[in-house]
Amino acid sequence: MLLLPTTAYTIAGTLSVCASMLVMLSLRHGGLAKFFKSRPVKIRIPTFGVDLTYLSSLFAMIFLFGLISIGFAGPTDPQSNLMPLVFWTVFWIVVFVIQGTLFDIWRWINPWRGLAHYLFGDSDSLARLPKWCAAWPAVILFALFQNFLLADVAPNDPPRLAYVISIYWAVNFAGIIVFGPKPWLDQVECITVMFNLLSRLRPVTCGRVGMPGWQAVTEAPLDTSRAVFCLLLLAAGSFDGLNETFWWLDQLGINPLEFPGRSAVYWPNLIGLYLVLLILVIIYTFAIWVGTATVRFVHPEYRLSVSDMFRSFAITLLPIGLGYHFAHYYVTFLVQIRVTLATLADPFALGWNLFGLNAVKVTMGFLAQPDTVKVIWLTQASAVVLSHVWAVLLGHRIAEQNCKTARDVIMLQVGISILMIFYTIFGLWLLASPKGG
Repeated sequence: MLLLPTTAYTIAGTLSVCASMLVMLSLRHGGLAKFFKSRPVKIRIPTFGVDLTYLSSLFAMIFLFGLISIGFAGPTDPQSNLMPLVFWTVFWIVVFVIQGTLFDIWRWINPWRGLAHYLFGDSDSLARLPKWCAAWPAVILFALFQNFLLADVAPNDPPRLAYVISIYWAVNFAGIIVFGPKPWLDQVECITVMFNLLSRLRPVTCGRVGMPGWQAVTEAPLDTSRAVFCLLLLAAGSFDGLNETFWWLDQLGINPLEFPGRSAVYWPNLIGLYLVLLILVIIYTFAIWVGTATVRFVHPEYRLSVSDMFRSFAITLLPIGLGYHFAHYYVTFLVQIRVTLATLADPFALGWNLFGLNAVKVTMGFLAQPDTVKVIWLTQASAVVLSHVWAVLLGHRIAEQNCKTARDVIMLQVGISILMIFYTIFGLWLLASPKGG
């Protein structure tokens, strides 16, 4: 729990999001078009006649296999084993944020692309994935992944995590053998689908540079499966914060100071995760319906469908998910990255001191310093607020692409704007709420 005037910061953050919406009201129709234009950018990386991403993918696969072996043979303490430390700290926190903000790191470390390329090249696949399935298999897989992350009794247990990742890698590589790397990775493998969606938020992507999210705006609408994936990503991130709060534990009748263990809350957390997703889908759909109904009431001739707008605006939720992901895991990262570096010195607990990293000291004293805690909170709150402002800009531009006048643009966003305001309040409340469990 942060012993700071978080209520004041929550109000200020919410007002900032509201102010950004008011600024949008003053824009003439199409006023954001020039800001979301992209231009070519040349980024030259020496390749020496070889696609380095395939080579780096091979090294990433070997590194992953090394982590898996450490998971099985290394220390059983999750805080002393590189398998959970690297996966949950470096991959799930650092790579996630880099993919959505800086560059396509996943293309370089995807542990399937390289091996598939060198084994099969451009040969035809044995079977074809039907087009009707779109990315629904990835939606299902990602829901199962979130189940493991948020409800499993021991997602940090090194052998358990190593076993799950081993099976996941093998199943996906078998799918690549049968259906080919591109179709399988683009439609079934949920991490690739997630990172492909996040990559649409970067300012530099596809050899072009523009305002962050220009590609998301250009390619809208998504197909229904990927639109639902965006909602699932946001819902899972929200529940990841909610299930740790005193409020949630109180609903379960659990004293947060006497937490009985994850096995006691497995079913409540599992049901809660999917219930939050269902509620978000319903509220989001209603918000979209409010906007489209308002525009069509004034202009019956407009052919705006709820389905089209559902798929168009879904991508605007990704900045919110990215911002909250950063904010939620920020403190965890500050602590665990030092643990990871210290553990890297002796991955098998054999008394090694690789790279001299035993000198890294793991402390949490900074969390007891008011000035430091204030900086951390402001960083987290700023990430949440800025991500919502970012989402407002994307939403306004997408609305411009579907309406003929500035007034219609505003009317189309009535429902989604209210949703974003309440989500800002909700996100800041999650950060400031006392945690247990």
